[in-house]
Amino acid sequence: MLKLEEQQFLGEAICNLSDVITKQNRLFTLKLGVSEHNLPNPSKFGELTVQAEESAGSKALMEMVFHCSDLEIKDLLSKSDPFLLISRMSENGTPVPICKTEVRKNDLNPKWKPVIMNLQQVGSKENPLMIECFNFSSNGKHDLVGKIVKSVAELENMYHSGNGENFFVPASNAHDCHSKEVLKSQVYVEKYLENSRHTFIDYISAGCQLNLMVAIDYTASNGNPRLPDSLHYIDPSGRPNAYQRVILEIGDILQYYDPAKRIPSWGYGARPIDGPVSHCFNLNGSTYQPEVEGIQGIMSAYISALRNVSLAGPTLFGPLLSTATAIASQSLTSNQQKYFILLIVTDGVVTDFQETIDAIIKASDFPLSIIVVGVGGADFKEMEFLDPNKGGRLESSTGRVASRDVIQFAPMKDVHGTGISIVQSLLAEVPGQFMTYMRTREIQAIS
Repeated sequence: MLKLEEQQFLGEAICNLSDVITKQNRLFTLKLGVSEHNLPNPSKFGELTVQAEESAGSKALMEMVFHCSDLEIKDLLSKSDPFLLISRMSENGTPVPICKTEVRKNDLNPKWKPVIMNLQQVGSKENPLMIECFNFSSNGKHDLVGKIVKSVAELENMYHSGNGENFFVPASNAHDCHSKEVLKSQVYVEKYLENSRHTFIDYISAGCQLNLMVAIDYTASNGNPRLPDSLHYIDPSGRPNAYQRVILEIGDILQYYDPAKRIPSWGYGARPIDGPVSHCFNLNGSTYQPEVEGIQGIMSAYISALRNVSLAGPTLFGPLLSTATAIASQSLTSNQQKYFILLIVTDGVVTDFQETIDAIIKASDFPLSIIVVGVGGADFKEMEFLDPNKGGRLESSTGRVASRDVIQFAPMKDVHGTGISIVQSLLAEVPGQFMTYMRTREIQAIS
């Protein structure tokens, strides 16, 4: 084994992954330097070039459409609400989730939207996949309806033959842990396609920008900002409050994918001096321009606004979403390759449910994803209607449904309680939402 203490130190350099993949040729050169080592002639260190290469397997995509027949009824007063969870089987037999379908409400013969996986996720076409069908439960304890274990190659054969595969469940009274009970319920592969497409990294390397937008809750339920028990309390020691922590965690990742770092930032639910309650006001106090400079600009404008507005209410998302959608729409008219991510931080439940749903469904047609984070001790159960992954199906007042998934919601305390950072949990779905938008509109990465 190589012993570093016996090697000659030549220099060091630090960079972010974003520094590399945002370059068109994915090459990034750093000057080697020295931080802790007391070496002579520090100016004579060399350079280090870092190159990022994406696995070929990440470009090989498989698109499948699944449907089931004769699913078992799991709910007492209605039919089942099924969804599929697809996992790769690791070498030790532990399933590793890859993707899942949407939930189909009250449907014993469901057909789901297309599932897209890449070869890198699967490993190879011969690796076994576990496909589990669950009945959705709002408490998170989903009931297993049945499962199958098949490789991608076997799923492709199922498509060509048109044959279904019976689900099975572990036998309830068997002493052998490998025993199983075969069910009459079947799963079919209605569509199977293989192709090679641009990846998320292709678009970023080609210059597509991810632009952050931020909206902060200034309703009175946050408490008096001057008191330590307020969610808006600014600690003299410099310790960030809940709002600041969320902005730092999300912003510290996304700011590197926006060269200009001009971030539209709004507040909502407050009464500016000598004015009515506003549900979308510019944090920087400007009448026309909502942008601030970088994450520190958001922090400064946030604190300044606390001194210049009166906390009020209620909590409305509709005006915010409409404003953010208008900005995303403008980028389309100017033919820019930009994708926007709106971060909304709130301490309570929205009261304009239908206006919010209508705005989300409109936003699904534009290059925009929405991340909603709940802070504080409120009961956010009613906010789960925002997130399709929680089982809801958003429908506008005119009966229209979203063209794609664009929104995720999570209370900050729940995300941190699992040991998974809020960044990992809420940003994880953005590349998939980004790619769905690009694919459905046939937007190619600019070479």
